[in-house]
Amino acid sequence: MLETANETAERLLELSRQHESERLARAQSAIEPRWYLVQCVRGSDAQAMHAFRRWDIETYYPQTLELRKVPRRQMSASQRVSGMEVRKPQPCPMFPRYLFAHFDIRHPSWHAAFEMGGVTGLVCKENMPVFVTDDLIASIKARENNGLVPGKESVRVIFGIGEHVMVTNGPFASFPGTVEEGLDVPIEKLEPDMRIKVAVNIFGRATPVELEHWQVAKQ
Repeated sequence: MLETANETAERLLELSRQHESERLARAQSAIEPRWYLVQCVRGSDAQAMHAFRRWDIETYYPQTLELRKVPRRQMSASQRVSGMEVRKPQPCPMFPRYLFAHFDIRHPSWHAAFEMGGVTGLVCKENMPVFVTDDLIASIKARENNGLVPGKESVRVIFGIGEHVMVTNGPFASFPGTVEEGLDVPIEKLEPDMRIKVAVNIFGRATPVELEHWQVAKQ
């Protein structure tokens, strides 16, 4: 018995529905890891990354270089006596208390990793986790210089010739001086052993001394 045109159409429609259902099932079963922004409890960034590594979850924690105040407990006795504020370039998180994690949100293992890491949760919009594209992560990594991302504005360490400074570290700590050979470089290119030449005023006499940049502070 030949089927009618309507019966043929209905059969084709049913086959189409089955194929679409199978396609969606395959898509849902596929592993699609994405980058998500994870919010950490204060001071737990390192703990979260350690937990994620244990569960084979890739993380990205971009850092930048900033001039940070040296804690008083890390200063020398002469630095503390001088009352000068000592600053050194230090790696700092680009997004404090946040890190990027790469995983399939449908895979249950991330729940255990989050619990172990002590994180607050995922950054969401309208109650849905926000994912970050691979291209965006790649663009941030591409900006890195020696593992550090330059800031939005290029911070520079500048000591101009003739500028009055105070020695904050070493045998000449607490003595004033005048810059004779200056320094002007972006902070991301600053090397720990870069030096400036300072005429240190030692008991009324100017003595030329080469000092590392972090050993002096602007007055």
